[in-house]
Amino acid sequence: MLNEQKNKRPPLVLRANRLLTACALSSLILLSPMMSSGWAAEEEPYKVVSGDVLLVTVYGDAGLSGTFPVSVEGTIGYPILGNVPVANRTMTEISNTISTGLLQHIPGLSVSVAMKEYAPVFVIGDVQKPGKYEFRPGMIALELFALSGGLKDAADKMDTAGTQLVSARQDYSDTSLQLFAQDVRRARLQAELDEKPFEYVLDKDIVTDDLQARQHVVESERRIYDLRLSALRSEAKALQDQKQNYREEIDTLEKSTKLRNEEISLLEQNVGSSEKLVSQGLTAQSTLRDSQRQLSAMRRDALEFGSFLARARQNENAIGQRLLALNEQRANEAANQLRDIEIDIIRLKKRLAFIVQTMAEIGATAQRATTRDQTVKLTFSVARIVNGEYQESELTEHDPIRAGDILRAQLTVPKDVAANSINAPG
Repeated sequence: MLNEQKNKRPPLVLRANRLLTACALSSLILLSPMMSSGWAAEEEPYKVVSGDVLLVTVYGDAGLSGTFPVSVEGTIGYPILGNVPVANRTMTEISNTISTGLLQHIPGLSVSVAMKEYAPVFVIGDVQKPGKYEFRPGMIALELFALSGGLKDAADKMDTAGTQLVSARQDYSDTSLQLFAQDVRRARLQAELDEKPFEYVLDKDIVTDDLQARQHVVESERRIYDLRLSALRSEAKALQDQKQNYREEIDTLEKSTKLRNEEISLLEQNVGSSEKLVSQGLTAQSTLRDSQRQLSAMRRDALEFGSFLARARQNENAIGQRLLALNEQRANEAANQLRDIEIDIIRLKKRLAFIVQTMAEIGATAQRATTRDQTVKLTFSVARIVNGEYQESELTEHDPIRAGDILRAQLTVPKDVAANSINAPG
């Protein structure tokens, strides 16, 4: 009888994994309202931390624009101003600081500061995929725990709920890849709009199942950028060559017109001399008429050459307009596509929030199916930089995660539970 009971009793670790997986997933239900207020719109302005990368745009001096990583000391190395403290400050505060500093040296500048890249977050401890992950404002400990795959060695997936969870995670992965692809495309179009080289550094340390796919996305956008730039340069060169041909034709026509004007002047003098001789009876009337016919023909040719010259100048101006329109058209296309991409990115972020809600519902189902033995505990702690040094403190599963945090997920078994399991009759 005791042996039968022993065979029917699930091992402690298996029971712990099943219960913790159910509890963790079910707790995602509470994530839904936080997602709507965290991902969709932050209640408080984001404050910069070490490891963030800022995008500073200076209107009036493009040479002062660029991307600036935040150092461990919480500063950025900025031209003219040197090391600018930015840690624990909002974008508006940083923009005002840089603007005030620059105005002391260069008047008439306007400064805008935006987040280019958040500092990554890390997961360690009893999780399936420890490592580096992308940070999003509004992220909480439980969400980061779910992204890391949940508990390590959690073999039991709660049957149907586990299958649904796998499907939801695949949907999450696919949507994340789409969001990444749109972000890379946005960077390529922004490079075209700003007429700058396309640069997109893929963080290969981020834990993700689709690293090769992301590399392929970056390379594809780089090829598109190179092809479009090559086509633009080829078309611009062809137009420049046409413009040069028209310039040479104009120069030739102008020289020819100058020579013809000189010939007309000489013929006019001949006609005048012939008229005097005819009036004095010293030459025949036919000689005067021949000189007048030559003068008339030369003037007619001069008018024809004048029309050729006007047409060549008109063509040269048209080529110049096409050269200007070529860059404007490229910039307009990039700007319109950027507008559409921004809308798509908002939609994809909302879809990610919906997928997390779906995962929460799966967790609720799993919890209803597994309601026994709530003894094993999953605890979270976070290590974050405070005054230039890492400090570790406990937090709950619903506490917010900050950029640059290191989350530790620890599975703890109370000593009395472990002892009871060891001493259980068998």
